[in-house]
Amino acid sequence: MADPGQQFQWLEDVLTNASKAGDMVYIVGHVPPGFFEKTENKAWFREGFNKKYLKVVRTHHRVIAGQFFGHHHTDSFRMLYDDAGAPISAMFITPGVTPWKTTLPGVVNGANNPAIREFEYDRATLSLKDMVTYFVNLSQANALGKPRWELEYRLTEAFGVPDASARSMEAALDHIAGDQGALQRYYAYNSVSYDAGICDKVCSTQHVCAMRQMDFDAYTACLYASGADPVPQLPLLLAALLGQCTLAL
Repeated sequence: MADPGQQFQWLEDVLTNASKAGDMVYIVGHVPPGFFEKTENKAWFREGFNKKYLKVVRTHHRVIAGQFFGHHHTDSFRMLYDDAGAPISAMFITPGVTPWKTTLPGVVNGANNPAIREFEYDRATLSLKDMVTYFVNLSQANALGKPRWELEYRLTEAFGVPDASARSMEAALDHIAGDQGALQRYYAYNSVSYDAGICDKVCSTQHVCAMRQMDFDAYTACLYASGADPVPQLPLLLAALLGQCTLAL
């Protein structure tokens, strides 16, 4: 199917009409495009639909004030760039209130503490000012016999950014990718302060490439550039085989 339920056409129409009316919009969905950050090469969209969604957002990014998805049960975010490499949209992956432990192959520890998230925004422009996450420490709740909701972190304070804009989230990602302390802080938040383990080079590559590249080919190239050994995507494998044939000729 080229467009199941005419969802992409609906999205195009809504965003086009918003642009004509001078409105700003939020996109809210369950299953996000791109890749799951706790393992390699786990995509939720089929490649064609993934590419189509990213194209729609790139085309209409000026009217999209924010993107919000779930499904992962983890706390992460995704960046989308224009052709010049400038950040144009940030997508927030909201952690789950359910402490679900994933059984996906390759995921060592997929459990999370329960979380609830609030966004602070400008009502006139819809620009995102901050993000606040509250959580329940399950170990503590089990010991006390009752849950207690408490502040886990505030985005601007935790990552030293002025707001939750695409430009600020790109700065946060650069900090996570280049500073071990920031990486570990992000990694703890990723499981809602459940996993206190160390995020090593393989872990860092999986998370950073998933956050920076939602496109299939770009994601695979990111893994290779970081020294990972991912299962090659079919187009890259065919290109490599064709290259070998050319050299043989």
